[in-house]
Amino acid sequence: MVVEVEKLVCPVDTLLMCGDKGASRPLGGQSKPYLYLHGTPLFIHVLKALGRIERINRVFIIGDKQRLDHLLYTHARAIKISKPVTTLNQWESLLSNVWNGFLATLDGYEPGDEERDRDIKNKVVFILPGDAPLASPGEINEFFDKADMTKLDHVTGLTSRNVMERYYPAKGKPGIKMAYFHFREGDYRINNLHMARPFACANKQVIQQAYNSRYQKDIKNIVQLTKDMWERHVKLQSLGLYFMMQVSMFLSFIRLARLCEISSRYTPIGAVSAAVSRILGLRFGFAFTSKGGAALDIDNEGDYETMKSRYFEWKQMQAVD
Repeated sequence: MVVEVEKLVCPVDTLLMCGDKGASRPLGGQSKPYLYLHGTPLFIHVLKALGRIERINRVFIIGDKQRLDHLLYTHARAIKISKPVTTLNQWESLLSNVWNGFLATLDGYEPGDEERDRDIKNKVVFILPGDAPLASPGEINEFFDKADMTKLDHVTGLTSRNVMERYYPAKGKPGIKMAYFHFREGDYRINNLHMARPFACANKQVIQQAYNSRYQKDIKNIVQLTKDMWERHVKLQSLGLYFMMQVSMFLSFIRLARLCEISSRYTPIGAVSAAVSRILGLRFGFAFTSKGGAALDIDNEGDYETMKSRYFEWKQMQAVD
């Protein structure tokens, strides 16, 4: 059944994810959203970008509430954001943070309200992490333009390898290289921007399982995610797509580009979107963005040092685009 909703009801409430429990990975003993970049915590760089976007309504920041409140107070002059900002104390996992954060956007919500009120059931939220300091208003607005919520319930942003190559090492300068998904249509990086209609998701726990196993260079994560999918009786067609995507990633890792090109022919984006839709029990799709800053989350010390070194150069590059 097709849900009749507008493309996107704006301004939209936003969840800025700064949790450090569960499967989150610290960096140097520090939760990544709180790392400093040129005198400002990473999550505040993201918050400042959100403050410049008219289509964003309230911002709900989920993490260590006491720490968030202290940092927001300390950096209040630098933020200069006119939008309402609410801090929420984190729960035990990414899934519970997203779900309870979403419920916090529903003023006075009582269980079952979604069955009585169509607007509540169809409510959309924008979700992004607090460790992507190059997420820019231009890129977020582009994502909003392309996230067609008349046809979909969850949209994830993708950015092509051609765009991400701008952030590679070059001319003696350090850079950041990220892993890609290899599709028939090309190589793409998930860019950390998500638009979701949470009440539409029939299989929420799958999201947490995928997040727990998100570092797919680790064979343990590949095996665990395969096991999780099998236990949930995921169709062999979907498992086959996942297997072929892993084959492509391995072939790319060992620098067999020609073979990777052949294996990726078996993973068209449309088929992958349909498989994710079946697994999550909603209508899933991708939105393609052309700047790449939001995809540069900080995964390791090298990325962190590179971000500090080239941050202003890359920000200027985004402003010119």
